Amino acid sequence: MILYGYAFSLIRHKNILPYLCFNVIYLRVIYEYFIIMNFRSVFHIRLQNFELQAERMLDAALKSRAVAVISSHHANGTIVALSPEARQEGLIQGMKVSLARKMSHSTRLLPYNRSLYARMHNYLYQTVAQFSPLVEPAVFGQFYMDMTGMNGIYKNDLRAGDIISKRIDELVHLENHIGISSNKLVSRISTSVVPERIYIIDRGEESHFLAPLHSRLLPTSAEPPVEKMLRFLFLRQVQDVQSVMERETAAEAIFSRYYKPLAMEAQGRDTSAVQPPRKRDHIIEQVVLPEDTNDEEKLCAIVRQMAGQVGFKLRRRSQIARQVNLEIHYTDGYSSRRTGSLKINDETSVIQDCLNLFFRANIRRNRIRTIIVDVSKFQTVACQLDLFRPIETQNRTLAEALDCIRKKHGFTVIKTAA
Repeated sequence: MILYGYAFSLIRHKNILPYLCFNVIYLRVIYEYFIIMNFRSVFHIRLQNFELQAERMLDAALKSRAVAVISSHHANGTIVALSPEARQEGLIQGMKVSLARKMSHSTRLLPYNRSLYARMHNYLYQTVAQFSPLVEPAVFGQFYMDMTGMNGIYKNDLRAGDIISKRIDELVHLENHIGISSNKLVSRISTSVVPERIYIIDRGEESHFLAPLHSRLLPTSAEPPVEKMLRFLFLRQVQDVQSVMERETAAEAIFSRYYKPLAMEAQGRDTSAVQPPRKRDHIIEQVVLPEDTNDEEKLCAIVRQMAGQVGFKLRRRSQIARQVNLEIHYTDGYSSRRTGSLKINDETSVIQDCLNLFFRANIRRNRIRTIIVDVSKFQTVACQLDLFRPIETQNRTLAEALDCIRKKHGFTVIKTAA
C-alpha cells in the first residue's frame, strides 16, 4: 500500500506523468519483443524435386516416363534430380552421367535449365510473399517464412500452412511440404525427412525430434574436420552427438572451434532470423568451364582472367573491396568457399589475392565445374602516388596503362601472363 501511495503521489505531479507514460510504453515494447523472440513461428516450404517438377510442368509428355535432370551432358556430369520411374531403373541422385547411360537407355536425360528454374522460383516467391512480410528465398524451390503474430489472421499455424500449400498447388500444381517450428534449422530439416505435407514441431520438442535422425543433417557436420571426427567416433545419429555434448570439456577438445555451433544444432537451437532479400552493390564474375577439369594451370589462368576483370572494374570506380568471396563448385555437386579482402586494386595485387583464395578453397582433387568471384563492401580510395613504395606505384601505373588500352580495344586484347 505504501508503494501504491507513493506512485499515486508521483502521478499527481504533471511533470512526471509524460515520463512515466513513456517508460511504461518502452517496457511494454521490450516485453513484447522478448515474447516474440521466444515464441517464433518459422515456416519452411520445400518443393521436392523442384527441377523435375518444373520440367514436367513445362512438358506434359514427361509425366509418365523416366526422367533425370543432369548438371551437364559431359561424362563427368551428375544427376541433380530424377523421377521415381528412373529410380526403379537403378539410377540415384549424384550418379555420373556416363554410368547412368550404361545402366538405363530409356531414361531421358535433361540438361539443367537454370533460367527456367530461376523464373519459377521468383514466381513462387511473389506468391508466398502475399502471406507474410518476412519471406526469405533459399535455394531453388525452398523458402523461409516468419509467421510470428499471424494467428490473429490465420487462427493457427496448421491452418496457415494449409492455405499456403493449397495456394501453391492451385497456381503451379507442384508438390510441396511445409515444416513449422520455432526456428529455421528445425523447420528445414523437417521438410527433408518427414513425408507429411504439413508437419509441426512443438516448442521445446526440437531436440527430441532431431535425436533419431542422421547426424549429417546438421549443417556443421559438412565441415571436413567435423565430418571426419563424426565418422571416427561412430556418431551416426543426432542423439549420439547430444550425448557427447553433455560433457562440455571433452566435446570442446574434440571439436575445438566447431563445438558451440554443433552443440546448438544438436539441441535444435537456431537464432538466425528470416531475412527478405536485399539488393546490395557487388561485382560478380562467374565462369562455367566447358569441360570439367582439375588441371591447375588451366584453372589458375581462368582465375587470373576473372581477377583481372574484377580489378579493372574496381579501378574504374576508384574503389577497393573489403570482402571477396571465391567459390568453387565441383563436378559431384560439392562446393567450397573462402573469404578475403582487397586492400589494393592494381592488377598484380588483385590477381595474387584471388589466386591465394583459390588455392585455399580448392581442397579436393575432384574436377572443377564452376568458379565464382563475388566482390562487395566497397570503399572509395584516393589514387595518390607514394614516394616510399616504388613497387606498388609501378604496379598502379602499369594497371592504369592497361586500362587505357582495354577501354579503347576491349578487355581481352591484352592479358596478364603467368
